[in-house]
Amino acid sequence: MAEPFSSDTERVLALSPLTLDRLGDVRQFLRVTLAELGCAGATDAIVLAVDEVCANLVEHATDGLTPGPTRVSVRRRGMDAIIVVEDRGHPFDPADAPAPDLVSDWIDRPIGGLGWFLVKQMVDDLSYDSVSTAQGMLNRLTLVKRGAASASPSGPA
Repeated sequence: MAEPFSSDTERVLALSPLTLDRLGDVRQFLRVTLAELGCAGATDAIVLAVDEVCANLVEHATDGLTPGPTRVSVRRRGMDAIIVVEDRGHPFDPADAPAPDLVSDWIDRPIGGLGWFLVKQMVDDLSYDSVSTAQGMLNRLTLVKRGAASASPSGPA
């Protein structure tokens, strides 16, 4: 059995570059790490949210750029799971994502456009910042799943 993590332990997965075929590595990293942190009950919600974020990075963040490194880190703070996704693609604040059309008949809706809505439903807090560094832009998205360590695997996380 793995040693329990202290509350300040951070686990990191670095991918250079992040590609669609590496999303399985991200999901596996999250499953293993969240279990080790005692947050297994919140795994499905967190994996779904981070998978969507990473798929968006692959599809949109590097348009016209050479894909750079992506870093996914996970730590536990008290009963909460904190997940940080860092990339060097084009900046995009999820607060700027257009609201999805949840009223029209599904057949009349455009394909896509639900990703950020879904991410926001899966986590409790989401914050974004972007800073210019000597290596280019550094984008950081922080996702918080409150009570992840007490979440029941049989019910909503």
